[in-house]
This record gives sequence, C-alpha cells and structure tokens, in this order.
Amino acid sequence: MRRFVFVACALALAACSRDPGGGKPEQQAGGTGAKSAPGEDPRRVIKEIAVKAISSGETITIDGKLDEPAWAKATETGPFVDVASGAVNPRIPVQGSARLLWDDQFLYVAFDVKDTTIRGGFPTDAPDPHLWERDTVEVMIDPDGDGDNKDYYEIQVNPQNLVFDSQFDDYNRPRGGNAGPFGHQDWSAGLASAVVLRGTIDADEDKDEGYTVEARIPWKSFAKAKASPPAPGDAWRMNFYAMQNNGGVAWSPILGMGNFHKAARFGRVKWVRE
Repeated sequence: MRRFVFVACALALAACSRDPGGGKPEQQAGGTGAKSAPGEDPRRVIKEIAVKAISSGETITIDGKLDEPAWAKATETGPFVDVASGAVNPRIPVQGSARLLWDDQFLYVAFDVKDTTIRGGFPTDAPDPHLWERDTVEVMIDPDGDGDNKDYYEIQVNPQNLVFDSQFDDYNRPRGGNAGPFGHQDWSAGLASAVVLRGTIDADEDKDEGYTVEARIPWKSFAKAKASPPAPGDAWRMNFYAMQNNGGVAWSPILGMGNFHKAARFGRVKWVRE
C-alpha cells in the first residue's frame, strides 16, 4: 500500500490511501491497547500490545489453519477499526483482526478477515502485484520503534497467497510514480505464508465469509533494524490492515494524519517472554 494521502471517503469507507492519483485505503483496528481519557485528543494516543514468545518446544506449521495451541495463547489486536474515526465500523465491507507470536528466529502473524466477496484476479506469477487494489492483508513494520518513517517495511498477502513486499527509506519514499515501483521492491521478506478461504475466490454466485492468512517472517529479513531479532522488552512500531479496493480497516487508526504509511500512527508492539 503505498503512496496515499489520507482522504476521507464517502460512506466512511475508510480512507483512500496513497498520494493523489492512486493509493490505498485505511481504516482502524480496535482491541488491546491504549485508550483515550475523557477529553484527551485521540490523535495523541498510540495503541500498545505485548506479544508473547512461543513456549519452548512449541511449533507452528504454516498452513493457514491456526490450530496449534500456541495460536490460542497468542496476543490479539481485537477487531480492526475505521482508519478515519478509530471506531469499529460495521458498514465497511471488509473486517479483520490479527494475532502475533515470536521466537528467536521468526515473527508469526495471523489474520482473520471477514469478507463476503473475496477477490484475487492477479496472475499467479506476478512479481509484487498491487494487491491493495483488490483484497489483501498488510503489515507495516518500523523496527526502530520511533515512528519517524525511516527504514520501514511493508508486507502484503492476498487471498491467492501472493505477496507484495518492499522496504522504504522515508515516508512513501522512494516512489517511482503512480504505477510504482513503491519503495525498494527488490527487498524480500523471505516469508512463508498460507491462506485458507471461507468461500470461493472471484465467484459472484455465492456469498463468501472471508479468509485466514498465516505468515512466518524471518527476523534476519529486517536488515535495517537496530536489533533483529528484538530483545525481550524492545518495542517496534507496527500496523495491521485488512483491505479491499484500496480501502479497509486497521489496528491503529490514521485519523486523517497521513496514509497507511504514517509510522507515527503505528501502534507499539512490545516483545516479551513469559
């Protein structure tokens, strides 16, 4: 998702993210994290979660099923929210939530997406397809945790299990124009991922329920991080999105302060061991 200036869309469909001329959407994610006190400016509030490491001896198979005991104990974001308002908005046609785990080698992320019209439609051999133009989930990662938009990463996985991944030097930069490239698209997250559909992709004759994405991302892929893997107690800035047609919902709302790349609006993810 890249390039968007956060524009409020009619019907509160979230925000249309990117720069003028094309971009992605945003919405918001709810759940665990900081909440505004009465009278407090919500734009000053940053969501926070603590993500537990996998217990010794536990393993995760990347198959999209999320049936391992570790996932039952994973940290959850709660329902994603409208990116413009910060509230859960059932009128937005895609909804979602995420779960996170980690160990010394990998970051594990799982999305549960509710979507009645699952869309893919990209060639299966397409390199870094523009997944945000249809249905996708997205992770934005600023490893330094300072929200300055320097040296951050973007990873998307769509219902076809296709991947867009890129690394950015600065806010939406580098950018090669409305058609891209967006960031350093030669960067690879090196992830393993799997998708389970609850419906039929690209078929209008039935009503879909959604899909699940499960991903395992090596810490070593984040070469721009000050420390990777993180040490217990470290905090990174991250955001999570479920998207449809360049719009969607998020864990941490953007609140009109930028687009999906606005790292100052990413939530804080603290890595802990039990």
